[in-house]
Amino acid sequence: MVVLPKEKKKADTGFPERGTWLVFGAPKIGKSSFAAQWPECLILDMEGGTRYVEGAYVAEIKNLGELREAYAQLRAMADKGELPYQTIALDTIDVVNDWIEREVCEEMGITQLGQAPYGADWGAARNRVIELIKAFSQLPVNVLVIAHSRWAVIGEVTVGHTIDLPGRLARFALAVVDNVLFCTTEKGERKIVFRPYEGIEAGSRNPILDKAGSCPMSYKALRALFKPKPAQTDKAEKSKSHTKELIAGGVE
Repeated sequence: MVVLPKEKKKADTGFPERGTWLVFGAPKIGKSSFAAQWPECLILDMEGGTRYVEGAYVAEIKNLGELREAYAQLRAMADKGELPYQTIALDTIDVVNDWIEREVCEEMGITQLGQAPYGADWGAARNRVIELIKAFSQLPVNVLVIAHSRWAVIGEVTVGHTIDLPGRLARFALAVVDNVLFCTTEKGERKIVFRPYEGIEAGSRNPILDKAGSCPMSYKALRALFKPKPAQTDKAEKSKSHTKELIAGGVE
């Protein structure tokens, strides 16, 4: 039975725990190192790019079978309430897509996508990638979907940056996640952008992130955006102090 609301909904302005984050940027900009800063992070390394990463759990994944096996183990631990991780990073979704494309080609008996009638091969590969992202997003953790960036080109004109995935898959991936973070540099400093501008496909459903637009490229800086303003903190502390006084002295 559907119960229609009687009150208007208020936006959730807290840090988006258990969110799905698409983190993309140029190679070597520090996406894996950024992921390692997240609390109790497990990086599923599919590119072998974590040699110099410190502070995270790392599992090297060499093929699609191993990735599915890792997910099955994580799902089983989560179902028992024994999942030891708070963050899981898929590093990178580009490699996952390559594996899935090869799997689809083998199943359909073709040598490359585009050879099956009516785009059935493209559709099958796209659906498998999106379903995999959705499956990981059901785990009780923050999920970081790491991707490389590429120039977005319309005709012969470069118009900005997007994720390095095939056209419709890129759009579906951008839509299925909660937050899209673009890693870039400005005046020699690395930063993450979470609001679209100048052709950059970034964005967030969270009003705090959307208002801030960007921050230095660190988990600490990202988390700091959600700290209460000093005035709010002072008001809360005064309220707590007043309550304690009433309890100690009694209320007439």
